[in-house]
Amino acid sequence: MSKHPKTRRDWLRILGATGVIGLAGCTGGNGNNEQSQQSNSNDGSSGQGSHKGSTTVALATDPTDGTWKVYGGVTPYYTNILEPLIWVTDDMKLKPWLATEWEATGEKTWEFTLRDDVTFHNGELLTAEAVKFSFEAILNEWSWAPGWVHLEPKNSVKVLDEHTVEFTTTDPFPSFPGTIAHNMIAIQHPSRDRKKNEVIGTGPFQVTNRKNKQFVETKAFDDYWNGDVGLSSLTFQVISDPNTRALALKDHEVDIAYEPPKSQLKNLKNSEKTNAITQLSPGAGAARLNMYKSPTDDVKLRKALNYAVPQKLIVDEVLNGVGVPAKGPIAKSIYWSAHDKLPNYGPNMDKAKSLVKESKYSGQKLKMLVGKDMVDGNLIAQVLQQQFDQIGVSIEIQIMEESAFDDAVRNGKAHIELNESGTNSGAADYLIYESFHSEGDMNERLKEKEGTGLYNPGKKVDNLIEKGFQTANKQKKGRHYEEALQIVMSQAAVIPLYYGEYIVGTYNDVESLDLRPIPEMVQWSGLKHGN
Repeated sequence: MSKHPKTRRDWLRILGATGVIGLAGCTGGNGNNEQSQQSNSNDGSSGQGSHKGSTTVALATDPTDGTWKVYGGVTPYYTNILEPLIWVTDDMKLKPWLATEWEATGEKTWEFTLRDDVTFHNGELLTAEAVKFSFEAILNEWSWAPGWVHLEPKNSVKVLDEHTVEFTTTDPFPSFPGTIAHNMIAIQHPSRDRKKNEVIGTGPFQVTNRKNKQFVETKAFDDYWNGDVGLSSLTFQVISDPNTRALALKDHEVDIAYEPPKSQLKNLKNSEKTNAITQLSPGAGAARLNMYKSPTDDVKLRKALNYAVPQKLIVDEVLNGVGVPAKGPIAKSIYWSAHDKLPNYGPNMDKAKSLVKESKYSGQKLKMLVGKDMVDGNLIAQVLQQQFDQIGVSIEIQIMEESAFDDAVRNGKAHIELNESGTNSGAADYLIYESFHSEGDMNERLKEKEGTGLYNPGKKVDNLIEKGFQTANKQKKGRHYEEALQIVMSQAAVIPLYYGEYIVGTYNDVESLDLRPIPEMVQWSGLKHGN
């Protein structure tokens, strides 16, 4: 199995929303096999429609961030300006999009067939040449991209005919379709002028104006291939402070606000002017326990810490009810998360106290590291500290800047690491590999240096993860990953905390908001607005 570049970790924060690690995803198609997939129908009937209304969306992140120079300086997230070959549905399955079907034609080769009715914003048709150009652009733009999608920057994408593309991966990679089911891997027209920051996509909206670090304005694209577009225009405005986003919504300066403060959820729902929706995401929060650092190298102590944690209290009181109490480290929206098959530790304070006494713990302070960017991280850490104190275990909390946090964790400086993980695409295999495989990103440094790691239980889990990674069969993948996660939890390598949800606030005249577990894959074409 090939390893991803270490520098990829930093970029995963860009790929994920609100600091959640995002790359992979889940299923591998609507059936049991990711090797092939096809579709002969649209979501809607194509053709021009009459557009009505304009809508302003407040985002926490800048839609003109410099990361997106490869796309003309506008994000493919949220905006529906650019589109990928494969979409991810509301139940985290792969859906043919700009590609109608795909098939593994060899151990390392994939053949994709494109739609023949897709028009770019400049009026030209989608072709295989545009797909080749788009993939090579990102493979050469972002140094971490080749390791992520398992494609070399040159000679890995071949045009077979006008509507057929062949991909050759660096190694057998059954999760290739799910990995590129990600709107960061978007298709753009080869003739777009990079010097002029042109954005030429295939989505239901096209760019009309933008101001760096402030907003992107779009209008409906009449020739959109996938049905009528309800709105006449859509504006994306960056408002970085969550309280300011909520206030802008209440004052009707914006019509939709992503991620208002959790504490304002009830107020937004109960107001006559606004509403708020919570959507289960493919993210999860957990406290990971260093299996190779004394005294958390004692499984009895790790289990004691698990028994002491009140997941429901954390969700209800700290997260204001936004989230779901977790039983495992992988979001339950991912089909192989084994949520229903994992042990339920507690809370059981008597059991926790008993296990502490049986363990080799002798009163030393355990160091818990928390990244500064983790929303609610400090509050969650304080709850854990209080719970652990009740069972006789002392905790020192250290809040760190993200770069220092990452380095300290990988060097084994912590007994406990508070973190979130999640996915932005249709293949989540990387989540289990990077966290619990001995050569995964989290464990690799200490495995090479000392023969240990952090959260990797050993060879059996490594083998199960490798088997799951190398199969495209959904049922087999699920069995391998579920067994691996059962071992992870039986060894108490992690304390599951919550499965993530995100909030979207709307003004009361907004209808038909089409949210997905992956926030960035919202679809705006069917949105109705009464203005």
